[in-house]
Amino acid sequence: MKISGSGKLSGMVLKDSLAVSGSAKIEGDFECEGFRSSGSLRAEGDLTVHGDVKSSGSFRLSGNLKAKGNAKFSGSTTIGQSTKIDGTFGNSGSLRAGAKIEADQGIRFSGSSKVEGELVSHEIIEIEGSSTIRGDIKAYDVLIGVQTAIRGKRGAKHPYIVSGSIYGVDTVDINYAIVEGDVKGRHVVIGKRTEIAGNVYYIDSIKVHEKAVLANEPIQISEKNEYRIEK
Repeated sequence: MKISGSGKLSGMVLKDSLAVSGSAKIEGDFECEGFRSSGSLRAEGDLTVHGDVKSSGSFRLSGNLKAKGNAKFSGSTTIGQSTKIDGTFGNSGSLRAGAKIEADQGIRFSGSSKVEGELVSHEIIEIEGSSTIRGDIKAYDVLIGVQTAIRGKRGAKHPYIVSGSIYGVDTVDINYAIVEGDVKGRHVVIGKRTEIAGNVYYIDSIKVHEKAVLANEPIQISEKNEYRIEK
């Protein structure tokens, strides 16, 4: 189904993909095989997609987002409730999420992002741009501001704020960030202009930049205390 002008849809199960290049409004829960938009979408309910989700325009969803494929956003995006993606989740635009984002195959932020909940993935979580995360971050690898550190940061002193804790099964590398909770990983790097208010736990290695600020000395823990993400 294609909407290239202005259209309104009621909640339904659509046995087809939905493509929006104009302005569309969905009233109620909506289910489709795939979703693509370069226009404006406003949805009052949950959106369930059995394939990929791609939006380069304005995307406003009041409810939950679920997708079996990948989700990629490069415009202005608001998701009112939780997000569950079986593939990867990517944002290179402006993102506001009202609850947890979980993407099994990875999460990558390179735009402006604000999430009022956890970030969870069985693979990598990589954050660039300006981001505020109000919950915990849990992934196999967690990389925050690594490319910013490589390029050399100009602008805000702390473009990355995490109100919760950060848990990485393997590597945690954090730069130019404020973390209000704990940090835990096998290999931990606390980079330049990073402040950790909680404890820092590591299994194999720890590296702390001279311009990082830790509230407590790093603590080495054993293999049995390793954090794992539940399948």
